[in-house]
Amino acid sequence: MPGFESIVDQEKPVRLLSNIIQKGKIPHALLFTGIEGVGKRKAANIFAMACNCLAATFPNQLFSDQSNDHAEKERPSSPCGVCKSCRKIISGNHPDVISIQPEKAHIRIGQIRDLCRMLVMKPYEARYRMVIISDAHTLNPEAGNAMLKALEEPPDRTVLVLTAHHLHDLLPTIASRCQHIRFNPISHDALTDVLVTKEGVPAQEADLLATLAKGSLTRALSLVASGWIEQREWILRLIGKESLGQSPIDRVTTLLAFSEKLAQEKDRLENALEILKIWFRDLMVYPLSPDRVVNKDLSQTLKQLSEKTKTDDLILAYDAIQLAQKKISGNANPRLTLDVMMMKLTEFNHEKSRRHPI
Repeated sequence: MPGFESIVDQEKPVRLLSNIIQKGKIPHALLFTGIEGVGKRKAANIFAMACNCLAATFPNQLFSDQSNDHAEKERPSSPCGVCKSCRKIISGNHPDVISIQPEKAHIRIGQIRDLCRMLVMKPYEARYRMVIISDAHTLNPEAGNAMLKALEEPPDRTVLVLTAHHLHDLLPTIASRCQHIRFNPISHDALTDVLVTKEGVPAQEADLLATLAKGSLTRALSLVASGWIEQREWILRLIGKESLGQSPIDRVTTLLAFSEKLAQEKDRLENALEILKIWFRDLMVYPLSPDRVVNKDLSQTLKQLSEKTKTDDLILAYDAIQLAQKKISGNANPRLTLDVMMMKLTEFNHEKSRRHPI
């Protein structure tokens, strides 16, 4: 972690949080909004460290740090990362840094009631007790109302940090009681730089993965870890090169075997369908705007195939994939759903762009 400098491409949020620390005027509630994977949770943890770092003193400090690890007292804008308090927060073992996350897609009333009971007691050792409520937009109505009471009567020496995707995802009464800090999607260049310099991804692949990540560092790192490039090559080989030029029956056999393989790899299924959807989307986009395709490294292949394929066929394929995604997310049988999708994909090929009787 350890300081704000480790947060990627969030200059304004970092500046606002640093100013809060330097001035020593800690608000009782903060709301961090932004898409998933832009550093909201990391910033909350670093803010907790900075508020409790034993290298810093605050105006009207309520207690003295008997175990200060630093001889010189000052108020830096970023935590030191080495004092006892910082080390506890980094390891996730600080008794006064409380984390609340959704359980089965929601933050429930029981979680907030348990929190309120804890907040009645004084902090064990921290200068400021920190409560980090991740994905606060998942508070169910009862939990939201209980949360509102905690915000209306904030406990002494306690800071609540809520994270959410959008400001309007929260009850207005909750949002209005928090100091709002917005985190923007991370720029394409910043994501590419992280992937190249810190993950060792080749520049061309990093450029592609940064495009797919859509401003989310978490998403970009997940794509690297999942072997997205290698999976794309495997999928496009089966859906394209190996089945093109086959007889209709052989093409059906190939794609149904592909369907069986995908259904067995449930952890990779979501990525696989997204790869397919992006591919057919690129084939539709390329004739109109070649510079806007996602698979830029395969531009030559896209050019050749888009010239041989009717747009109507591509739309049908795209819609079939999108429908499969929707059904699988709704707990439909993956194998049957994929089989239906693959049967629709057999209705044309890139070589002749004509319907095949099945």
